[in-house]
Amino acid sequence: MQAWIATIIAALLVCGTARADDAEAAAQVHLDRGVAAYGAGDFALALHELQIVVELVPHKPNPYRWLALTEIQQGDCAHARLDVDSFLARVPTDDARIPELTRARDACVQRGVPKVTIAPPRAPAPEPARPIVKRWWFWTAVAGVVAASAVIIYATRDDDPTRLPPIVCTAGGCP
Repeated sequence: MQAWIATIIAALLVCGTARADDAEAAAQVHLDRGVAAYGAGDFALALHELQIVVELVPHKPNPYRWLALTEIQQGDCAHARLDVDSFLARVPTDDARIPELTRARDACVQRGVPKVTIAPPRAPAPEPARPIVKRWWFWTAVAGVVAASAVIIYATRDDDPTRLPPIVCTAGGCP
């Protein structure tokens, strides 16, 4: 019984880790495709690829940035405004990409569809450090430690009903 429990817990931990890594890898592939399509002027394909990225990793800010820029090029200022707000909610206030995106959003709202030119690539601003308790692997590790502890405690317990408690003697004598 103990072996079954340990095997099931280990399998669940491995599956959870693999799914998170697969989603990140797939999101990066779609993001690269979307940015390439944007650069080539194929905004319909860029929009499609970037929407997939947002579904895979909704907590990342960069897909919202590219999605907003693509929607601005297509003249969809209402959706672009929402995606700019989503981007702004996920980055620190001193992020270097904020002025570019807010200018493009404001130009879209004021004059219709502006010609958006992307600044030459700079070193990306580091994403803010998330607390360790908000990282997927932390809770996976905690669950693993708890499961391993439970298995060890269960396996090493002593259920012998004939065993007596130990005798503890103090300075006043033994009971």
